[in-house]
Amino acid sequence: MKIKLSYLLFFCLSLPFYSAQAFQHDAYLKVQENLKQGWHTYNHSSILSYVYMPGNFSVKLSLKSNNIGLYGYMGDAYISTKVKRPEHVFPIAYSANGDYSEVLLTYEGIEVNIKSANINDELYLLVTPIKYSGLKPTIVLEGGILWNANGTVQKDGHTIIAQLPQKKIQVQATQRATKSILPINNPYLAFDMEGKIGFTSKANLTLAAIEQAIETVKLKHQKNLEQYKNQAEMVSIIQNAIGFNTTYDPLNDRVITPVSRYWSESFGGPFVLFAWDTYFGAYMAALFNKDLAFSNAIAITKSLTPGGFVPNYTSGESRMSADRSQPPVGSTMIREIYRKHPEKWFLEYVFDDLLSWNNWWVKSRATSENLLCWGSDSLGDASANTWQAAAYESGLDNSPMFIDVPFNKNTHLMEQADVGLQALFIMDCEALADIAQILGKQKIAKQLKDRAAIYKKALTKLWDQETGQYLNYRTDIKAFNQVTSPTNFYPLLINLPKQSQADRMISHLQNPEEYAGDWIIPSIPKNNKYYQEHDYWKGRVWGPLNLLVYLGLRNYNTTYKAELVEKSAKLLVDNYKATGGYVYENYHAIAGVGRTPDEIINQSDNFYHWGALLGFISLIDEGYMGKPLQKISK
Repeated sequence: MKIKLSYLLFFCLSLPFYSAQAFQHDAYLKVQENLKQGWHTYNHSSILSYVYMPGNFSVKLSLKSNNIGLYGYMGDAYISTKVKRPEHVFPIAYSANGDYSEVLLTYEGIEVNIKSANINDELYLLVTPIKYSGLKPTIVLEGGILWNANGTVQKDGHTIIAQLPQKKIQVQATQRATKSILPINNPYLAFDMEGKIGFTSKANLTLAAIEQAIETVKLKHQKNLEQYKNQAEMVSIIQNAIGFNTTYDPLNDRVITPVSRYWSESFGGPFVLFAWDTYFGAYMAALFNKDLAFSNAIAITKSLTPGGFVPNYTSGESRMSADRSQPPVGSTMIREIYRKHPEKWFLEYVFDDLLSWNNWWVKSRATSENLLCWGSDSLGDASANTWQAAAYESGLDNSPMFIDVPFNKNTHLMEQADVGLQALFIMDCEALADIAQILGKQKIAKQLKDRAAIYKKALTKLWDQETGQYLNYRTDIKAFNQVTSPTNFYPLLINLPKQSQADRMISHLQNPEEYAGDWIIPSIPKNNKYYQEHDYWKGRVWGPLNLLVYLGLRNYNTTYKAELVEKSAKLLVDNYKATGGYVYENYHAIAGVGRTPDEIINQSDNFYHWGALLGFISLIDEGYMGKPLQKISK
């Protein structure tokens, strides 16, 4: 058989490329394989659904009240919500790898503690009644195969039996089941709440053995937290915020961490990923779970639109915002994750997508003066190519910085050069140049550094000597916009201001009439007329803003950095303790709480993972993530 020499040469030259791609993909599949082992709370529709993977077999705990007037069956259970629900789930513990979890559940006057453990791919559950009044409540264990996977489930006495393609699993109870008719379509077992009850997939275990097994895993979790010394409580809070929001995406066969289960459900399930939220979540996960950090960073980066950019959001069944992106923090967060977990395949796997995104900002959001504006293309749904869509791209959906700023439907841009976007883009160029150097892509690294220099030069023109800060610039009327937010401090991230300029900028943060106070940093200054509304980005405190300002402050000599670290952590911890474990999407800058009693519309999801950034700042400050934003030598 004759083979043309040109074909053979092409094949040989192609081997390195295909081998590299295959290696990276295999490494990614290994990450997912690690995450998809044993029993975890990966079902987005209930925090009390314990899913065995691979196999997608779930056993779900729920409650039924039997009191007259309070009769009701609690089906799914959520921690996060913006609407009133009958159940309340308070997170207590979630271990670094998800092998241990603990929550407090209340429903119709019933209160129970629920612990779970995964040991050698066997499930251990312990339900401990704390209080109830009247008739004995009913504890329910429902079995089912999720996400249209293959397998069958049946009940037999006080056991749920699943026959999966891979294996047979039997989950038994330490108490005999009773008869109870419930609105459930799957096989289930019902039990009178007569005391502690255990469930396990390990054959013939007693209640005492289940308790002992769970206690062993709990002690291991607590021992792991001890390595963080005085920061153990903070790490526990962050692990809860990330772990309890981590779910399985059956459409793409991956484990990911949406911002909250409420938001996933509100987008139609089974998930929604927002761009900068997910990068921040991946960065936090890198503290304690490398695989989860890699999975999240890859998931959002690989969601690239046909236009070549990371979208504002991506959700189930390939829904995404094809018209707009979100703040470009991806390269920086990925670089910092790599510094914690230096596996080069990870950078190689996402580099081309990050470079495409970086190029897109120049092509689609830059003016002829090399200034960047938020925008929304004409692609996408009917809401695209609008002022509101451009505001969504900023991540600051209703910020007063954008009020009265026109949107140009021909250029698809807000007619305002944005200081925050310009600085974040430059930071992205520099971080991506670092990554290119690590990967031996010296030519691309130089191009990115040259690009950063061009946009830095343009950003210097947005310095306002009179007010001592960088100001957004109205491109339509050729004038500075005096309305500011914490994003106006982002030039600190790229070492652009001299120390004298930085001192003037920081004086605004220390001014009681602007940003200073007990709870910082408000998302607009106090002397702005919209501050008293405290409506979302009109004055509330947000973790990502505090984090980015903090990272900028690290480049300068200032005492304000310590104040920001301390007050950010206090806001998070105080609310966490006062509410029994909630981590809010944002916080009221006047009251210092996630939600005020008089809120007509809840301004803040009560369990949104990036709220934990307020405490993560202190872990960065103490060196647990290494020195951030430091350039990496090859």
